[in-house]
Formats: sequence, structure tokens, C-alpha cells
Amino acid sequence: MSPGEHLVEVGEGDFEQEVMESGIPVLVDFYTPPCAPCKALIPVLDRMARKYPNVKVVKINAWNNQGLCARFRIVGVPALLFFKGGQNVLRIDGFDDSTEKRIDDGLKAILEN
Repeated sequence: MSPGEHLVEVGEGDFEQEVMESGIPVLVDFYTPPCAPCKALIPVLDRMARKYPNVKVVKINAWNNQGLCARFRIVGVPALLFFKGGQNVLRIDGFDDSTEKRIDDGLKAILEN
């Protein structure tokens, strides 16, 4: 499988259906194409998508979806928002050595509650 194969691109047109109305938790990655940390995050998100098949992982191009960026106060990328039952329940901004563990811990907590 190629990196990012598990990641679905979502935009303003299908955000409500894909994220807010989803019957399973959703991890949303706000990114921009030239962002190096965003690119480094792709394999991490791909691993999380494989590890947690009962979680939907989607990507949103921040440049093309300014309305969603304003709605969720995205001022920098990458920004990860975790949704459950249509509610934003967790947020992780940026990318560093702790990001994968923080995502993993966040998904475990969301799935347990």
C-alpha cells in the first residue's frame, strides 16, 4: 500500500457528511501541500488508520477550505482535530517526535469513552 492510501480528502462540500455526521470517530488533518511537517505526518496518519480501522482519517487542504479553517480556528498546519458524535473532542497542533504517541493516546481515549 502506498503512503496516504487510507487517507480521504475532504472539503467544505462534504465535511458535514464525512465528519460531523459520521457514525464513527474521525481524525481530521488540516494541511497545506508544501508543508514539510504535514508531509512527515502522512505515514503516521497512515499507521493510525491501519491500527484503528473503526476510525475515519481525513485530510483537509487548508488553502482550499478557508471557511473550515475559520470555523475551527486553524492558524497553522498541521492541525489535527478529533471528532466523535459531531463534536470536536481533542486537538493537536504541530508535529514533533511526540505527535504519533499523542495521536495514539488520543484515539485510544476516544474509543474507550
